[in-house]
Amino acid sequence: MADKEEKEEGGKSSGGGLLPIINLVLLVLVLAVGGFIAWKMMSMEQPAVDTDKPAVEQNSDTAIPEAEDESDAAPILMDIENITVNLADTDQSRFLRTQIKLEVRNEEAQTKVTANMVKINDLIITILASKKFSEIRTPQGKYALKEDLIYRMNRIVGGKPIKNLYFTDFVSQ
Repeated sequence: MADKEEKEEGGKSSGGGLLPIINLVLLVLVLAVGGFIAWKMMSMEQPAVDTDKPAVEQNSDTAIPEAEDESDAAPILMDIENITVNLADTDQSRFLRTQIKLEVRNEEAQTKVTANMVKINDLIITILASKKFSEIRTPQGKYALKEDLIYRMNRIVGGKPIKNLYFTDFVSQ
């Protein structure tokens, strides 16, 4: 009778090893099917929706006066004197020397910028001195710096008199 009990226990233990394998195969199968479906949905191209109606119709209420540049006059370029600052790197002593030209919309904008030139120079020095070399050495970093400077200078002057900013000299060491 002891032999029968041992055989029955042995049969039960061998069947217990098969259940985890079945569970593992089912889990892998479910993950594979889910991954395939997700991949197909991500790679599907969405059909382009073609509508003739614009998202927002332009009228006097939706137009931004600063964004409209109706003048045919050539933009005015203004020089900002050479600026040399220490960069914010802590591991090494690095500096940046730059020269900037501002493109303003018209003579009225030039007058506004000239009246605020001390504030603009202070802003440029403060922003440049807060940057690390790793932030400004790439083209993307320089572009982000330009956009930040233009946005902040326009806030100082009021409105959007500054159209663009050009680095005519940009040396960092």
